[in-house]
Amino acid sequence: MEQLFLQVLKMSITAGYVVLLVIAARLLLKKAPKIFSYALWSVVLFRLVCPFSFESIFSLIPGLITRGTDTQTISTGMMHAQTPPMHSGSTIANQTVNTTLPASMAGTGTNTLQSWISFGDIVWIIGIFVLISYSLLSVIKLKGKLKSAKPVFRNLYETTDIKTPFILGIIKPKIYLPEGLSENEKAFILKHEETHLKRMDHIIKPLAFLVVCVHWFNPLVWVAFFLMSEDMELSCDESVLKQMGDGIKKDYSSSLLSLAAGRRFVGGYPLAFGENNTRGRIMNILNYKKPRFWVTIAGIIAVAVIVVALMSNPQSEQLTIQDYAEQFVEQEIAAYPSYNIIDSKITKLEKMTSFDHLLSSPVEIWHIEYRLKPAEPVDVMPGGMSTDEGWITEERDMGKPLLVFSHEKSRPKFLGTMLSGEGDFSRPAGQETALRIFLEGKDLLPQETYPGNHMVVKFPLSTGETSQLLLSQPIMQGEGGIWCVERWMDGNGTVYHPLPDTDLTIKAYYQELQKQSEAGNHPDLLDPMRVAIDFIKQGLGQWQVTMDDLVPQYDATAEDFSETPESRYIGFISNFDTETYSKPSFHLDQIEWLTLEDTERLKELNIDPNDLPNGYYIHNPKSYPMGHQVTDQTEYRIIDGTGEANHKLVSLEEFVRHLDQFKDFTPPFWVTTKDGFVTSITEQYVP
Repeated sequence: MEQLFLQVLKMSITAGYVVLLVIAARLLLKKAPKIFSYALWSVVLFRLVCPFSFESIFSLIPGLITRGTDTQTISTGMMHAQTPPMHSGSTIANQTVNTTLPASMAGTGTNTLQSWISFGDIVWIIGIFVLISYSLLSVIKLKGKLKSAKPVFRNLYETTDIKTPFILGIIKPKIYLPEGLSENEKAFILKHEETHLKRMDHIIKPLAFLVVCVHWFNPLVWVAFFLMSEDMELSCDESVLKQMGDGIKKDYSSSLLSLAAGRRFVGGYPLAFGENNTRGRIMNILNYKKPRFWVTIAGIIAVAVIVVALMSNPQSEQLTIQDYAEQFVEQEIAAYPSYNIIDSKITKLEKMTSFDHLLSSPVEIWHIEYRLKPAEPVDVMPGGMSTDEGWITEERDMGKPLLVFSHEKSRPKFLGTMLSGEGDFSRPAGQETALRIFLEGKDLLPQETYPGNHMVVKFPLSTGETSQLLLSQPIMQGEGGIWCVERWMDGNGTVYHPLPDTDLTIKAYYQELQKQSEAGNHPDLLDPMRVAIDFIKQGLGQWQVTMDDLVPQYDATAEDFSETPESRYIGFISNFDTETYSKPSFHLDQIEWLTLEDTERLKELNIDPNDLPNGYYIHNPKSYPMGHQVTDQTEYRIIDGTGEANHKLVSLEEFVRHLDQFKDFTPPFWVTTKDGFVTSITEQYVP
């Protein structure tokens, strides 16, 4: 909702500038037919509802407005950050580290900018609700007054309960007239209202008011709404005079004066005959002259030019890859202000590779090397950056920076940076995999490599946590198509992308395997479960996992895979600490809880079932505990004290007191984790 609020704010700022220009244009068109002024407000409506536009050399919108109000400059990370974000020179590393670093030890502070945005978001929603509610209540109240209205003809009604004619209704609009009007008055008033209906003004005005409700905080939007309503009525008056002749000017003006509403309908409804600027409308009627042909043509051209100029954005500066590289170096300089960089130079800028099939336009990776000259020699550099003869180089712990570009209309578009240490960039498969991870992080690609058939397989790691694989058919769907593991996820929700061991491109590699399979080779590749177990054993080194440990989900989707699996452990809890860290933490000494039903496992451990007098056996092969953290949402269940295996839900404080009461023997607890945090702790009943 906050991003939506920021987007509305951006559109409102741009529209406010357009409102001022339209007001200026109205002054220039003061003697032209009012229909032209009325048409200009369509540009304001466009700017208020459309978050994007086209570029034009004729645009009158300053680039500062369209670029300076970009909501991306106020990113989610900036809004929520409690400490400055990490700057590593890599989009992937920045996204990964900055989103996984623990919160400040204080844990309760919030960013001032975020606080104001959240507050503004709430006030904005309340304002919309109040205005729409007021408008609806006004219409309901008005409809109650019209119950006594008498039908005259088709959609025409008369009543004694109104003072001015108006149109009410959108799908089936009705014209309401006050009783007592002369036939002459009825004629041009009906012509006025019918003109509104032909032009769809009864729809345009409430739609415009709905937009005003969204942008209620902008006074220029309110000014635009009232001036648009005035131009709507003035242009409708002129249309009636044009159709019925100048002879009705006096009677028309008298009726307008006698039927003046005396106030505005703030809710934008109904569309009233005598609502807007009665004096100005009478003056316009009396001064009206049928425009000459050349005036009309000139007005049409002027409006068309103004509409294009205000509807379009200025053309963005056409930067080259060299320009983007220089901007990147400038950003690097700005990231280290304490070194007082006095000189810089790009020593190498060359294209590493290009991929045509990932996006609608080619995506390129460029290798950049540069040197920064500090005013004073630097002894220690952050992030593993190095120096060469007094110059700071681009080298860091995670490798060298790589620039990523796409192309739009033959122009390069800078997408971000990677580091050469984030993947195997020596081979096409490694380059493509790293680039895919980068593009998925930018939401430029879906979270799946191969569309079509998927299968999710859950399995336990040697640490006890539950992980899962996403299997896909990379070349051919259905029977006869080979399977592969396209990505896997650990119990913390971290996703890994396996890299094929090949010097070919990924597509060429799997195409070759598909051909070999069709020739009768690699039959295991046709069985997703065999592919899964082979990857788990050989790819991950989890040789203890058997086929019985796998939990498959057939006909799965990428969304199914995105759900982090739950892991369940049992063990002894110790060192439960609620004060040292931002979240309470504890150690878990994992065990195996075996009963008489676990015959196979007891046999593996050479344990005689007769040695289980209480019906259970605790096997504790691990010599080191695992650390876990709880959250405010963690649930705690303990034995309720009746001597049976009945549990009750308790608070964190009650759970800690329950742990403290044990002296000689502490019972084991079942611990469930997801996304790296504990979701529940349940005491194991010990007979």
